[in-house]
Amino acid sequence: MEDQPPPKRIKKSHHVNQPPDYCHCERCKGEVIQEARIIADHARKYPRRQSPPPREVQPEHEALGDQVNLPRQQSHLPLSPVHSPPPSIADQDRTPEPPDNRDPVPPPGSPDRNVGGRDQQGDRADVDAERENDVVRRNQDWDEDEELPDWEPDANWFDHPERQEDEDDLLGRLRELDQQDPVDPDEDGYDEDFGLPNGGDEGPPAREIPEFQMPVEEPPEPEDPPDDIDINERYAAFREHQLLRNAYVDALVQKLRYGATHSAIAHQLRSAKRTISTHPDVPHDDVERMAQTIRTVERRLGVDTDTIIKTYTLCPKCGRRYSPEYIEDSDSAECLNNDCDGILYISRLLNSGSRRRVPNRTYPIASPTAWLQHMLRLPGISELLRSEQDEDQANVHAEPITYDEWRENREPNAPLNDIRNGWGWDAEEAGLERVEDPRTGAVRDQSQIGRPLRFSSLPFPVSLTMSTDWFQPTKEGNYSVGACYLAINNLPRHLRFLRENMCLAIVMPGPREPNSYALDQILEPLIDELLLLQQGVRMTIREGDPPVYREQYVHVHLTQHIADLIARIKMGGGAGLRSERHFCLYCHTRLSSLSVPDGFIREDFQFRDPEEELSNAYFWKSLETAEDRKVFSDFTGNRFTALHQLPGWYTCTCSPLDAMHLLYQGGMHWIVKQILYAPGMLNKCRREDDDPIERYNACLDQMWIPNSFSRRPPKLGQANTRVKADQWKLTSRVIMIPLYMAFRRGDDIPDDLVPRGTRSSTGAKQQTRRAKLLHRERQKHYNTIGQPNQCPPLEQAFSTRRLQFHYQQVLRFCLATGIIDKQAVSPEQIGFAVRMLENVATNYVRNNVPVSPNFHYMMHFEECILKYGSVYNFHVWAMERANGIISHINHNGRSNGMMEGTLMRGWWGYTTLRNLIDAYRAIRNPSPTDTVMIEDLLAALRSGTDHAQQQQTLMAYIAQCHTAYTRLHGIHEKIRLSNQSTVINLRNEGLYEAVLNFCIEKWPRAGIFGPGMPQRVHLPPKGFVRHHSYVEHNGIRYGGFYHTNGKGYCYGYIDGRQAVRIDRVLHIEFPGHPRLRGTCVLVRLFRHPPVEPRFPWNTWANHLGISTWLHDELEPVIAISANRLSGVFALFDIPRTDGRYWVTVALDSVSPEEDEEI
Repeated sequence: MEDQPPPKRIKKSHHVNQPPDYCHCERCKGEVIQEARIIADHARKYPRRQSPPPREVQPEHEALGDQVNLPRQQSHLPLSPVHSPPPSIADQDRTPEPPDNRDPVPPPGSPDRNVGGRDQQGDRADVDAERENDVVRRNQDWDEDEELPDWEPDANWFDHPERQEDEDDLLGRLRELDQQDPVDPDEDGYDEDFGLPNGGDEGPPAREIPEFQMPVEEPPEPEDPPDDIDINERYAAFREHQLLRNAYVDALVQKLRYGATHSAIAHQLRSAKRTISTHPDVPHDDVERMAQTIRTVERRLGVDTDTIIKTYTLCPKCGRRYSPEYIEDSDSAECLNNDCDGILYISRLLNSGSRRRVPNRTYPIASPTAWLQHMLRLPGISELLRSEQDEDQANVHAEPITYDEWRENREPNAPLNDIRNGWGWDAEEAGLERVEDPRTGAVRDQSQIGRPLRFSSLPFPVSLTMSTDWFQPTKEGNYSVGACYLAINNLPRHLRFLRENMCLAIVMPGPREPNSYALDQILEPLIDELLLLQQGVRMTIREGDPPVYREQYVHVHLTQHIADLIARIKMGGGAGLRSERHFCLYCHTRLSSLSVPDGFIREDFQFRDPEEELSNAYFWKSLETAEDRKVFSDFTGNRFTALHQLPGWYTCTCSPLDAMHLLYQGGMHWIVKQILYAPGMLNKCRREDDDPIERYNACLDQMWIPNSFSRRPPKLGQANTRVKADQWKLTSRVIMIPLYMAFRRGDDIPDDLVPRGTRSSTGAKQQTRRAKLLHRERQKHYNTIGQPNQCPPLEQAFSTRRLQFHYQQVLRFCLATGIIDKQAVSPEQIGFAVRMLENVATNYVRNNVPVSPNFHYMMHFEECILKYGSVYNFHVWAMERANGIISHINHNGRSNGMMEGTLMRGWWGYTTLRNLIDAYRAIRNPSPTDTVMIEDLLAALRSGTDHAQQQQTLMAYIAQCHTAYTRLHGIHEKIRLSNQSTVINLRNEGLYEAVLNFCIEKWPRAGIFGPGMPQRVHLPPKGFVRHHSYVEHNGIRYGGFYHTNGKGYCYGYIDGRQAVRIDRVLHIEFPGHPRLRGTCVLVRLFRHPPVEPRFPWNTWANHLGISTWLHDELEPVIAISANRLSGVFALFDIPRTDGRYWVTVALDSVSPEEDEEI
């Protein structure tokens, strides 16, 4: 029987893990042992009558400078395995001469196998923590109604290493400052919900949610009648009557496009059978043999997935993998691993009397070779995979380039858009083989062809991106499955991550994530196939229209793995986020150094050596015992995974950052929750002040944004609820406005200190606990560097309460985020943005504001973007959308691989529609019904190339895909109007003169005229102009203020950043003159104030996309072309003493997350 899953981790109060202790309240007087929760409750109800007064500490004030223009510094990039500049770590021999025996040689500095993996410095830090906790337990109680002292940090403390203080004195200060609830040594200070009330601490513990199972299985499908049609023959339905075939297609579309269940489809087929049976032209025998289940329908239509998907068996105990052939032929159901009693399958007796072996746990895997062959036979794909540059270099055997060569030949202000623009595209080497030196144990990539050859110069190279993620496919229970996707980097970016162009390679079985051994077992078949593809596989390629097919060797290389941080660590063999030495995948920064500025100064980073990391991973694999492996992994931070078998793959250089989780769910989330809200930075400074939280939320309530943004930024007080990443992204664009409204007094943000609150307040407790955790981490850091006496005292661990400082930090973070998260960014811009993030992080730490490890990971954005292009080439938005698609596939909820197989078949059933479309197109004399069926299938597929082929515009579509415009915006049509429109009478609406002047200016030689001197073309007041609700330009919707369906989109920019209100969207068309047609937009310009008001964001207003306008004052209506529309914004109403203003914030890089189309 399979092991029961571990109980779900439940977020608890910080009291939960504390042992019972004596209660020192006025009632117990230190004589009664109570639980930690009771002690805290008694402290509130029965406080001690006398409390020692707090020690008076004079705050050291320092104003934060406004200077944020950092000096330009040299970009520091990580070490590349072959072609990058030398590392910052001193060169040394990593592989000493081996001893005479054949034991693997450990890398230098590896731990002794007979000694625990803990170092002396780590032990000393633990001793310090124990001493601190002992002092905490002996402290006395404070008066909880007393104000917490207004200590302000000395931001220059870290610039004066001569400051020293005796460690006993530090502990003495801690004795005076500590609360009666000491810091839990295991408390995670980097939890995003740290210190936030969740409303569940005082209640009973949450009940463990059981594994999700459907209580009643779906009724079995009806049996298909026996027939003489070979259902294993592809497209057998095309030998049946046309009405039967069309009924099959209708059932398939119901499943794939509308999500019909198997029972609903079975009913539809039965109903179709009854109807067709009355048709005189359909033979009775054919009707009797009609398919009655969707599985049979798929086989007869040729869209079954058996040729793509293979199902393996996993041991339910240890996770070892077994092929279906082994399960069929094995003599025993027991697992082959030693010390494992797992049972692989059970035998079931069928109604026929035979027995069938049913595996206890399975998982499906799709063949990447079959997927690529399928893709290359599709219309237009081979042309889309190769740009003009690739075609010119197809026969040029160039060598890989280095980063220095790429930088010398590239303009610093040239934008990096596609992945081809990064230096990594032409740095990949072909013909590599990963070999291990038997003498030294070093693992390196060696060329099999004698000389370096650039991978992109091969005749048909295909670069792949892998993405992995674990998610909940159901809304009930705690069942988690993993998905592994493949995408083709050669495709234009707007087509790369479409469902029909992606490969769902693996669905990993739940209910929980696999351990490292099981994960490698699951991945190995995929890795083995990628190794074969890397050497070259002969495939059939379709080219041109009409098509020409030819054989071609296709070489495949896995370029990058994109995922959230946890998945990157798991797939790449990292140590984990709580590892002191190896929390970072890219450099050797220690976790405790995040408590001081050193953890964020990039010029001091020691980047990981890819080859050394690879040798460590293989040495870890050579160790025989789990204890030895753990000791070695703790020391080096490396663990072998299946990905390490791929030549050219290195975890530290092939795992780019995930901007979505870092910048938004990491950075912006942390700033709002842990820096502003939880410690009470939005408390009142004076009793007579308005509540800052209410002012913040009121500003968000009155904010206008287009209706396409269905999710608004989260309000304060709702920060402990589930908030989507796109909401945090929108917050990062507009937060400076509501934060100004919350912080301001009069028209300006005062240089005041927000009171820390009483000691019993939630904010003060959070501040104190934060200070203790920060102080603990600093003690670890200074112990590590051998300078324990230089650790700042505890009162220098309390974060600053200055309003201006926190506001300026938010401005800097928003500025950097807006630069990084763009579809195209230059090396100069990304260098500036990362320096700004470095400034944000170091300023926070200097002022004792703790930040999460995400802020350190942000320091590595520059090397990722320079190698792979803009973050849009390695973001996870598309993968998250794919997870949503999988979650909406109907399944019966059964675990142990059955649900995973259903999800896999549901994904690939959608993709195999193209095979069915090709079969319909192959009919020699198609009927009108056949043409209609093709249109229905194309509507379900939503593929641009297939639609273009049907409309005989395939080559024009391909040419448009290669244009710079389409690659940047991801669309083919600049302007698209709403489907509904009405004829408008221009004279009755008072618009005739404006529209007439527009037509005359747009077509000056056409001779358009109105009342007066006749010319060639007359514009009547009614008949030639239609009123539309909206127009889409460059993929952005703009609506009319005077149209019910367009009012939610009625504000936007023209000509860059000129704000306007869009009154109407008109389409003009002169009958008989095909060239005289166009879209006219009637707008009213916002008015600039005569004197620019002084706002705190003025210095960076242009970079932040902020503009100020007179409130509700608009220019007269003018008619412009829709091509002048240039973006949308968020609109705020800001009252001041010197007037009332509209403030607009550009949403250039923010696009609303569309709901998943199923």
